[in-house]
Amino acid sequence: MIIEDPLLLWTVVGSASGAILGIAGTGGGVIAIPLLMAFGGYDIKEASAYALLALTVGAALSWFIQRRNTLYPISAILIIFAGSVAFISAPLKVIAPHWLINLLLNLTCLFSLYSLWVLRKPEDPGEIRPLVYRIKTATVGGMITGFLSTMTGLGGGVVIIPWLTGITRLRFDQAMACSLLTIAVTAPVSAWRQEKFDLVLNGWIGLIVGISVAALIVRKLSGYISPPQLTLIRKLTLTGVLFISMMRTLSSLL
Repeated sequence: MIIEDPLLLWTVVGSASGAILGIAGTGGGVIAIPLLMAFGGYDIKEASAYALLALTVGAALSWFIQRRNTLYPISAILIIFAGSVAFISAPLKVIAPHWLINLLLNLTCLFSLYSLWVLRKPEDPGEIRPLVYRIKTATVGGMITGFLSTMTGLGGGVVIIPWLTGITRLRFDQAMACSLLTIAVTAPVSAWRQEKFDLVLNGWIGLIVGISVAALIVRKLSGYISPPQLTLIRKLTLTGVLFISMMRTLSSLL
């Protein structure tokens, strides 16, 4: 079923993205892509580009809530290199075949699942490494983020958080905040370069209100769940969303 009304379409996309964002802290782009393909009638290139708009709003809202954990020198490096690579990579996506975008997206989803259940350890205290080391590793992480956000619409947070915790050795909360700020700033660059920053006013209203309301409601309800149970629910929810995205995008190849 194709939803032609932009207000309704982007309210649905925003509400789903906000709900996933509220419970899992990430994943807005992951759910936006299959929804845009199913209800917006977009192909994988268009859906992954428009999903960057959901990432922009969701990441900005999430970062504002967690901003106290941000390491601004590291975020600045991430933004500079992610933004530069995003700017350069956009023309590559235009000429890339649909199957390649599909492959990159699904490989990123698989790595996200591996990261979610094996690599991601919120209790890891991190380490205070020399600033030069952190800058060097953040530079590489930023380039990875810029490339993936442009090519897949997933934002790169699924890769940059394990990178920042495992390689740069930031605490999990610091890595999350730095990643969210980076995505909030660089995702619009990717969307603009792909000429997908063209929503009508009703679309923007639906997206912003949908994400904000759904995320705040889910975060409020999450306060009634014990931390161990909430961690498991977050993992299972994001796992389910990743599988939905993979099944929907892979089915487009058939």
